[in-house]
Amino acid sequence: MLQLWRNRPLMVTIIVAVILLVVLIITAGSNNVTGTESILGSVFSPVQGALYSATDAIGGFFGRIFSGRDIQAENLALSARVAELEGLLRDYNEVKQQNDRLKEMLNFDTQADTLEYVSARVIGKAPGHWFNIFIIDAGMSSGIHVNMPVVNEKGLIGRVVHTGANWSRVISIIDASSGVSGIVKRTRDNGMLSGRATLDDETALLTMANLPLDADLMPGDTVITSGLAGIFPKGIAIGEVVEVTPSSDGMRNFALVKPWVDFSRLEEVMIITTKQLDLDEALQ
Repeated sequence: MLQLWRNRPLMVTIIVAVILLVVLIITAGSNNVTGTESILGSVFSPVQGALYSATDAIGGFFGRIFSGRDIQAENLALSARVAELEGLLRDYNEVKQQNDRLKEMLNFDTQADTLEYVSARVIGKAPGHWFNIFIIDAGMSSGIHVNMPVVNEKGLIGRVVHTGANWSRVISIIDASSGVSGIVKRTRDNGMLSGRATLDDETALLTMANLPLDADLMPGDTVITSGLAGIFPKGIAIGEVVEVTPSSDGMRNFALVKPWVDFSRLEEVMIITTKQLDLDEALQ
């Protein structure tokens, strides 16, 4: 016994063990838990806590993985939807612009109130940057015939020179082989306009010839169709006088006319389907 007291570390260990045992028995009784269960719980509680922490960490890890995949799939679906809506918006804007242009063409004003129109789109053109000869997507099935006038909201474009079942070829007033009778709106002077645009020209101009010797034209004057040739109705806007040049012999006057129509950009046109007077037949 004396030797046991001399071994102080052993005695301290025994005393601490006894105290812990007493405390555990008292605690177990107050909480309806056996002493053995309390001891085992105390021993395995840290281990259980560590297991719970590890399980929670693993669950959170896989949860983040699957959650990230769900978010990625959702983002892809949203991106596809946004792209679809942007495409629909572009289509809407294109249709709206086309409808606005067609409305302007339908409001085109001439002195004839009974003109009938057929709208068409430009689907082809001759080589070069000018629309001097081009193809439209309306033909005989739409009531289109040769020599019918072609216009847009700005003014006169040209006339139909050939038709197919669902297409037509149009020659514009800027082409060298084209001609149209015009009248100066201010002075009422008549003349014949012909195209002179070439591939090298930066601006498509018309030459107005056969003017009266006393014609008093000046830059800024407006030229419209005269209606004398029997193809184009009277009053369709053609262009603006930009230069007046008398001939060297003093016997003729020439004028350069800039068309109102932009012949470097044509998309929609309208064909006047109202039958015009056949002057050759009427003069016979």
